[in-house]
Amino acid sequence: MRYEVRSERGGAVRILGVRERRVPISRYATGDATGGDLDTTAVAVVTDVLRDGEPVVGFGFSSIGRFGQGGLIRERFAPRLVAAADAVASASGGGIDPFRAWDHMMRGEKPGGHGERCVAVGTLDMALWDAAAKIADRPLHAFLAAATGASGSAARVPVYAGGGYYFADGDIGRLTDEVRGFLDGATPMSRSR
Repeated sequence: MRYEVRSERGGAVRILGVRERRVPISRYATGDATGGDLDTTAVAVVTDVLRDGEPVVGFGFSSIGRFGQGGLIRERFAPRLVAAADAVASASGGGIDPFRAWDHMMRGEKPGGHGERCVAVGTLDMALWDAAAKIADRPLHAFLAAATGASGSAARVPVYAGGGYYFADGDIGRLTDEVRGFLDGATPMSRSR
C-alpha cells in the first residue's frame, strides 16, 4: 500500500482532527455495578496521510470501568493536538511522533497525578500510537518495540483479565464466578479491584 501526504504544503504529517464519541458500555448484564451505568470514550485521530485515497486514522478508547472522558478531550487535549500542526510529526516529517504529541497535549497542565486527566490523555495516546504505526506500515507491537528501544518482538504477549468490581450484594459469589470464568476462558492471570 502506498501512502501519500495530502498536505498542500507538501510538508510534515499533520493531525487534521480528533473525533470523540461517548459509548455506553457495561461489563455486566445486570448493569448494577457500583457507579451506575458506565460508558467509555472512543476517539479517532485523523491524519493528512492518505492510504488508498482515505486518510489514515488512529483509534483509541478509554478504560472500561470508569466514565468516559469526552469533556476533557474536547475542551483541552484534542484542540492542543490539532493546533500543534506539524510539531507532532516525526523527525523525518513522514510520520507522527507520539512522544511529541504527548508533550503538546500536556502543555500548561499542572504536574502530578489526576486520574481523570490520565484517562483522557491515554485515550488519545492510544489513537496516536495506532496512527503512527499505520503510517509506518508496521504492526503496532513492532512499532512500539522500535520506538521504545525494546529488542525484538515477542511471539506471545502476556495478558490479564481485569475485573472484580464490587456489587451491593452477592459480592463473594459473583467475584468467584467471574474469576472462574476468566480461568475457564484460558486467561491464567486476572486482576481484581
